[in-house]
Amino acid sequence: MYLGKAELVLNDDGKALHSIREVFPWPSIIRLSRFVRVPYKKVVLTRKNILRRDGYKCAYCGRGDLTLTIDHLNPKARGGDDSWENLVSACTRCNNKKGDRTPHEAGMELTVKPFKPSHIMFIKNVVGRIDEKWKPYLYLS
Repeated sequence: MYLGKAELVLNDDGKALHSIREVFPWPSIIRLSRFVRVPYKKVVLTRKNILRRDGYKCAYCGRGDLTLTIDHLNPKARGGDDSWENLVSACTRCNNKKGDRTPHEAGMELTVKPFKPSHIMFIKNVVGRIDEKWKPYLYLS
């Protein structure tokens, strides 16, 4: 903002940046003066991100107080791949009960449907709380 590369859209009331001679509003949302192409933010498929997506709960029984593993809905032995839509978090008990079968064959139902998350979802998890004033800018309204 000081160099003219961005403009203030929304400031955070009650906070300010102080220099020796000036006081600047604390920016909450800024707009860049020129478009800067940012590479597409792809969420990496990792064990931690699958657990985070599923809220650290078993996709079958919904419990979060047990040790969790990663389960393939369509088992790898049957051609199942490592993808967001084929992997869910599962407690050890449910994972062993399901075994090398599909949930339908094991007579088990999913409490959540697996999906490929957006990077916005993970911003919410990292920040912990999204400021209500940000929602129109994050496509969450």
